[in-house]
Amino acid sequence: MAESKSKKILKLILKLVLSAVAIVLIFRKIDIDKVVEHFANADILYLVLAVFSFFVSKLVGSFRINNLYKTQGVFLDNWVNYRLYLAGMFYNLFIPLIGGEGYKIIWLKKKFDIKTKKLVWASLLDKVSGIMGLTFLVLILVNFISFELDYKWISIPLIVLAYLAHYFGVFLFFKSFLPSWVITSIQSIVVQFFQLMCAFLILLSLGVGPEIVDYLFIFLVSCYAYALPMLGARELAFVLGAEYMGLNIDLTLAIGIIFYLSLAINSIAGAYFMFKPIEKEEAKLL
Repeated sequence: MAESKSKKILKLILKLVLSAVAIVLIFRKIDIDKVVEHFANADILYLVLAVFSFFVSKLVGSFRINNLYKTQGVFLDNWVNYRLYLAGMFYNLFIPLIGGEGYKIIWLKKKFDIKTKKLVWASLLDKVSGIMGLTFLVLILVNFISFELDYKWISIPLIVLAYLAHYFGVFLFFKSFLPSWVITSIQSIVVQFFQLMCAFLILLSLGVGPEIVDYLFIFLVSCYAYALPMLGARELAFVLGAEYMGLNIDLTLAIGIIFYLSLAINSIAGAYFMFKPIEKEEAKLL
């Protein structure tokens, strides 16, 4: 137990160090006064709609993980599961030493007789499914950007190949989860679509015009960096990608920060459910 706790502390320290490096790199590239100016000129109505769009994405995301739980015989009421999902978001953002996935696994293990590996696999497949949804939108949107790229046409065959690989990966290694493959794949696209809508509304709030598709494409690509164990990874990838494509990096950082604030606003709601525990009687296991 002590060794496990030490590893968590070391991982947290590493995350903090990497995060500090990312933030320094970002601020060396941008003009903070211009970033603040973009914030000051943002349209509040579009920002409110952006936060709501992010909320919808997370609501659908909670349905997705619940469908994975069901394949393992864990049947949670959608409302109960959403409360658990929000609490996990809060832990991910504000209590990284435990983490959202760790919190949910601990809660489910405490309430129900279920093997830890099944919950870990459900969490893993939830993330992989999310990456597939992200990849789907990236490969669609690449055909509409103004930046010249060779072989754009290959994006559609790549979508087919990616989903075939995903399906057979689940079939070969996680067969018990296969009944949820279709619905979770669809839900993942919906999740990423509403997060893309969140970014789109943020761009509208900042008055971005003709280059809006280019910003959206770089935003989606930068989301892959979210897998890195560091705060600011997505924002750094977003800024570097925008710089490569010749876009306004100050505006890009403003977009990234506002998107992060949308995540934070939605995550804060999870604090409420930490102080109002979910009773075992509210859920059922078949």
